Amino acid sequence: MVVFVAIFYFLAVRPQRRRAQEARSLQANLKPGDEVVTVAGIYGTVTEVEEGGTILLEVSENTDIRIANSAIARVIPSGASDSGAQGTTGTTPAAE
Repeated sequence: MVVFVAIFYFLAVRPQRRRAQEARSLQANLKPGDEVVTVAGIYGTVTEVEEGGTILLEVSENTDIRIANSAIARVIPSGASDSGAQGTTGTTPAAE
């Protein structure tokens, strides 16, 4: 019985605690200007971190939505969004 409880702890409880700690760390370190993806798959830029666990997220020009801080799934690295957008135009900056 003790072996079963130990196996359950290392396979289920411990990884869940680690994921929860990482999520809390991500949410605590959000700041305006961060590009994020929500749990629902909405991409946007954090414009304001509010008291009470909410943030304002700009999803398009002049369109902000208020979401719960816990709805942030991940932060997009700063260089990731620029590299993908450049390759879709089909032209290079030198050709323009």
